[in-house]
Amino acid sequence: MYLSVHGNDINDTFPFWLKSLPLHMLELGANNFHGLITSGHAAFPFPYLGILMIGQNHFHGQLPPEYLQLSNLTYIDLSGNKFDGFLPIPPVTAEVYTAVGNKFAGEIPSSFCNITTLFLIDMSNNSLTGEIPQCLINVNTNLAMLALAKNRLRGPIPEILDRKNCSLNTIILSQNHLQGKLPRSWASCKQLEVLDLFDNELEDSFPSWLETLPNLYILVLRANKLHGPITSPKFIHPFPVLHIFDISNNNFIGTFPSQYIANFNKMMGGDKGQGLLQHGTEVWSEFQSTTVIYKGVQMQLSRIREALVVIDLSDNHFQGEIPKVMGNLQSLTGLNLSHNNFRGLIPTSLGNLTHLEWLDLSSNNFAGEIPATLTNLTSLAIFNVSTNQLTGQIPRGKQFDTFSGDSFEGNPNLCGPPLPKPCTESHQEEVPSASQDEDDAERWVEWRAVLMGYGCGTVIGLSIGYIFIQIRRPPAWLIKMVVKKQTRTENKPRKSILGTHGRNHRAL
Repeated sequence: MYLSVHGNDINDTFPFWLKSLPLHMLELGANNFHGLITSGHAAFPFPYLGILMIGQNHFHGQLPPEYLQLSNLTYIDLSGNKFDGFLPIPPVTAEVYTAVGNKFAGEIPSSFCNITTLFLIDMSNNSLTGEIPQCLINVNTNLAMLALAKNRLRGPIPEILDRKNCSLNTIILSQNHLQGKLPRSWASCKQLEVLDLFDNELEDSFPSWLETLPNLYILVLRANKLHGPITSPKFIHPFPVLHIFDISNNNFIGTFPSQYIANFNKMMGGDKGQGLLQHGTEVWSEFQSTTVIYKGVQMQLSRIREALVVIDLSDNHFQGEIPKVMGNLQSLTGLNLSHNNFRGLIPTSLGNLTHLEWLDLSSNNFAGEIPATLTNLTSLAIFNVSTNQLTGQIPRGKQFDTFSGDSFEGNPNLCGPPLPKPCTESHQEEVPSASQDEDDAERWVEWRAVLMGYGCGTVIGLSIGYIFIQIRRPPAWLIKMVVKKQTRTENKPRKSILGTHGRNHRAL
C-alpha cells in the first residue's frame, strides 16, 4: 500500500495515526507539515515501509533515530526541512539518502561506511564539519553519487583505494573548505560524469589526468587556488564528451592550449546531452542543478539543461590570442574569457557560434574592431566587451540593438550607439549592419533572452552548485525495485496506492 499526498498544501503535524496502515511508501513531500517528530511515537509499526519521503516541509528539531531503523527502508528523503542535531543514521538497507537543506551539524558519522547498499548520498547545504571519511567512498563500491556541497568540511579529498571498482558517477563537493591536491586516483573512475569542486581551497596544477575520463560531462573547478600553465593534452582525444568546462577564478597562466579546444568534439554540434543521463538512472535528472554567477549575484537553475554547453576561463592570467578554432564549437551556449590578459583581434569565426547566449570578453587587451559577424548570433542575450582596446564603430542590427552602453564602456576608441560618442566619417567606413548582410530572410531567428533577459551582463562563472532536491515523486525504477523486493518477501499481490488526486493509482 502506498500513500502520496505530495504537493497538496496540507498544514498539519506529522500524521502519527498512519501507524495503523501497512504502508510500503509514505510520501508527504512539498506540503506544510510542521512541528517536532517526537520519540514518544517512535514505535513505528511500518514493517513494510520502503520509501519515506517527508522533504520540503517545515519539520524542525532532532529526528529520533528510531524512525530510520526500519528493516525494509531503502529510500529516505528528509530534505528541505529544519532538522538539526547530528545526522540521523540510515538502516543498512538504505540505497538513497538525502538530507539536503537542513541544519544538521557535526561530523559525518563513520557508521555511514557500514551501509554498503548506498548508491546516492546527498547531505548538501547543512553545517557539517570535519573531514570527509576516507571510508565513505571506499567501503561502498555501489556509491554512484556523493553530494556534500555547501557545508563546512575541511581537510583533503579522499583518494580512491580500490581503483578497479570505482562506481562514482557524480561528485559534488562545492562550497566547502577542502584543501590539498586533487586525488589522482579519480582518473580510475571511468563512469564519472559530473565533478564539481567549486569554491574550495584546493592548491594544485591543472588536472590533465582527468582528460582520459570517457564520460566526463561537467567539470567545474572554479574559485580554488589552482595555478600554473596548462600544457598541451597528453591524450589523443582529451575530454571526449565534455559539455561544461569551468576553471574560472584561479591562478592559471600562459596560453590556453588550442589542442583542447580543437578536441572538444561534443561542443562542435551533433549529439547534445548524451553524456549526462546515459546510464538511464532517472534520479540524476532530479538531483542536479546549476548555479550561475551574474554581476556578482548567484542564481540557481533547478536543473542542468542538456543543451547547456559552456567554457569559462574568466578571472585567471591567461594571455595570447583567442584560437580561431574556437569558432568550431558551434554548440556553445556560453563563453566567458573575461578578466584575463588575452590580446589581439576578436576572431570573426566567433560569428559561427549561432547557439551562443552569452559572450563575455571584458577586461582584457583585445584590439581592433568588433567583428560584424557577431551580429549573426541571434540567440545572444548577454554581451560584454568592456575595458579593452577596441576601436571603430559598434556594429548595429539584431541583438546589437538591444545592448546598452555598459557592454562597450572602457574602450576609448569605440564610437556609435549605444555609446554617446559619435563616429566620424572615417569610423563609419565599411561597417555593415546585420540587416544588410542577410540575403536570406529565413536566417532571421527571433531571439530569446536566456537566463537574465535583455541587455549586457557579466557572467563570471557557472557551476553545478549545491543540491537542493525537489523530488515530485520517487523515480519509477526505484519504486519497481522496492515493490519487487517486498512482494518477493510477502508473496502477496500488490496493493493500491492511496492518492489525493481523485483516483487510486496502481503500483508500478
